Amino acid sequence: MARIIDGPVSQNDLATRMIDKYYKFDLTVGADQYDIVYSYFYSESLNKNTAANFTTMLFRISSITGKDALELLEYIKGKSKIQVNTIMAYYLNSMKSKTTLYGVNVIPPPNQTVQRNIVI
Repeated sequence: MARIIDGPVSQNDLATRMIDKYYKFDLTVGADQYDIVYSYFYSESLNKNTAANFTTMLFRISSITGKDALELLEYIKGKSKIQVNTIMAYYLNSMKSKTTLYGVNVIPPPNQTVQRNIVI
């Protein structure tokens, strides 16, 4: 889980800084944007840790894809919890190691013909 450092980074800039040592990323976002995204996820989950995790991942997805976090949030708004989980799992799976997948209950069986031809 990312650690959130609240408060102004400088005197002229109100920002929120997110640091995640596991995924090795450090991100600074506007405090107003952070509050909007966090408030939405908190209103949906009513859990501070869940809201903080979803907020951090949405900003991480935003920084990697180059899309504005508020645009991504507008896309997510109004969707069911399963749809939101699916969307977040899709983006998170595209950013991480391919050894495990988020949101996958049953691992798809490999094509046996192709699998036996692969030499490791």
